[in-house]
Amino acid sequence: MAANDSGGPWPGGAGVGGVSEAAARGGDRHAAVTAVHAWLAACRGPAGPAEVARFPFAPVLRRYRAVGRAYAGDELVTLLRTVHSRLPGDGRARLAWPLPEWLPSTADQTGGGYDGYLAAPLLDSPAGADLPAHRAAADLLAALAADLLELEVRALGRRPGRVPRQRARACLGVLARLRDDAVPPPSADEELADLAGAWIAETGETIAPRVRVVTELSLLPMTPLHDELMFIRCLQLFETLYRRIGDALEAARDALVRLAVERARVLVADAARLLALSPPLYRVVTTMPPAAFAVIRAHTDGRSAIQSRGFRRVEALCAGTLQEAVLRAGDRLGGVATARVCAELGRLDEAWCAMKRTHWGITLKIIGTVPGTGGTTGAEYLRRAAGVPLFPALAARPVEVPA
Repeated sequence: MAANDSGGPWPGGAGVGGVSEAAARGGDRHAAVTAVHAWLAACRGPAGPAEVARFPFAPVLRRYRAVGRAYAGDELVTLLRTVHSRLPGDGRARLAWPLPEWLPSTADQTGGGYDGYLAAPLLDSPAGADLPAHRAAADLLAALAADLLELEVRALGRRPGRVPRQRARACLGVLARLRDDAVPPPSADEELADLAGAWIAETGETIAPRVRVVTELSLLPMTPLHDELMFIRCLQLFETLYRRIGDALEAARDALVRLAVERARVLVADAARLLALSPPLYRVVTTMPPAAFAVIRAHTDGRSAIQSRGFRRVEALCAGTLQEAVLRAGDRLGGVATARVCAELGRLDEAWCAMKRTHWGITLKIIGTVPGTGGTTGAEYLRRAAGVPLFPALAARPVEVPA
């Protein structure tokens, strides 16, 4: 076990089951504090693009990743709150991007929620005049998946073994799903690293610059544990996935209102294809050592995936206005006209419930039957939730799809 100014002792060694690579290198609190002091001294008024360009993100990130958000130090956190107070008001906040979206997650060590833990406002922010929302969301999924893979391939190089190898291959599977590629048969660690490096480089060439910034800044762990970096990236991938699924389903609802049934069917099928990313993501999460997760849980009380806005949006949309729209379209056009879209909705429902059952199973494996961090009964709550269909009114109606 290793102790440092991050409140240790922590597990020794870097990688799966140990501390992060950044924690092994160490983070200089004095360097981060000095850099932010200097920035504040030079910033005479509300921060604009020029001031943001000079902000010392690098030393602050090094500090946070080395010791964890919970141990960043009162002086640095207070300075970052002061930086936040120097930002322009709502009407001009966009001029200071990404500071307004990022800073709250640096200073919510206690009392923060799930959005703050994931830096969700930052994840939501890359779209702009030159970057449409659908492109930003697609790029963000790819960038997060590539960064997760790079993180675990580096960790495998530092600490080879069965679980690190299993995790690295699972991360390769996530990016493979996004690329519509196949993961090759098991190979030596060096060959795995070579393939991962090639895929990461190819992915990086397509990512918009604003998305690269968001990816870099959004990794703010509470602890120095390597496994928390993996966990945050997976949760961010899930949240981004839910957002894209929700967008597709909202568009499908609007298409049904216009009686554009075929367009709605295509959009629901797109949502189902996106959801196919969840099984490989869960394979990554299953490599979490229970001892590491126990430490992470102790530092994230009150920050639960049950608070996910994206997940709740999908479930509310499906059981509400989307379901109503398909029923109305069926009343107006007849059941035969809407049968194909209903079949796609049924496939989506099956996949969504399967995802929830997987979540329940993983929870039992990693934490057992202890209460959840969001105030729920934990695995028992997930077991009950897994049986709730997305489209309760449609679930009772058998769909006969025309040949």
